[in-house]
Amino acid sequence: MLIAGQPPPSPPLQEAIRLLADGDMATADEVVTRAARAAKARYGSGSHPLSVAYADMGRLHFLIGEYKKAGTEFRHACDSPMPTTQPGRVDRLAFMFGFAACLDALKKPEEAEKVLRQCVAFARNLHGPASPGLAAALEPLARLLLRTGKAAEAAELMDEAYKILWKHGHPTITSAIPTRAESLKAVGRGDDAFADLHNLPDDLVSEAVAGVVVRHSEAGESGERVRKVLVDLLKFVDRRFGDGHPATIDTLAAIVHQEGALGATGNQTRRATAARRVLWGYAVRRIPAELLLNLEVGFEPGGEIHLVPHLTREPNPTEAVQLEAVLTQAVDDLYARPAKKSLI
Repeated sequence: MLIAGQPPPSPPLQEAIRLLADGDMATADEVVTRAARAAKARYGSGSHPLSVAYADMGRLHFLIGEYKKAGTEFRHACDSPMPTTQPGRVDRLAFMFGFAACLDALKKPEEAEKVLRQCVAFARNLHGPASPGLAAALEPLARLLLRTGKAAEAAELMDEAYKILWKHGHPTITSAIPTRAESLKAVGRGDDAFADLHNLPDDLVSEAVAGVVVRHSEAGESGERVRKVLVDLLKFVDRRFGDGHPATIDTLAAIVHQEGALGATGNQTRRATAARRVLWGYAVRRIPAELLLNLEVGFEPGGEIHLVPHLTREPNPTEAVQLEAVLTQAVDDLYARPAKKSLI
């Protein structure tokens, strides 16, 4: 789960994240707590710097799954007097997004929706109608509406957001594409969510694809429509990039993970076909020339992958060891994809 609209981490939060990555949760917590105490001592209760420090605490606690504590901290940040400067108000909007994310994580979707609608109204006021800032506020609300069965409104919101971002040529259009693609499937529209990507440079296309596969690599209640999104995305990346490109490999890996997460309702043929393409592409370039003729891929009932390599000849002992190592690395690479984005 992502927190929308967050600024780059402050120096104390950066330090806390580094400590958390090293496994030192207690010191990480102390870093942001100490920064909040310093802000209170210097600027006083109700000050904007103290609100920013509270939000840093909220972001850290959200990251480690302490959603109730994070929600309290974001709420404190939101309860301070409204800043009078534009940057301060942008921060306030970020605090509101943080509070909404905590409510959502705490399984309070109705309360989260209420706050996200307030975020949209605030963003419209703050940035203006038809602005990229408004579009950025529409996407998290649409994402929540999709999950709570309000697909028609979600699709309308994403149409609005997408048109705004495309008109402005704004690079954040890549973050709107995953939710828009799912919303189109949810309401049964036949629009190609990826058609316009043909007009974007490779770096933005790769970023958009990464957003889709990270968002949709695991199935939930939206499993069937996510399957359709990934099928469409594979058609696009096959045309745009072809075999072996990271975007294609990540899309195939997402299909493997998503069909596996669907359990008994997953399409095992599609899952095995996607896995074979990833594993074959990895292995064929690393195994001695013309040794690997074919590779059968299947999955055990418990989910364990099963490989049957067909060889052109009997390998010598060195080649046999190399073959086993490469296939093991190929499987590890498959399950490491796609890399998860940071929640911060």
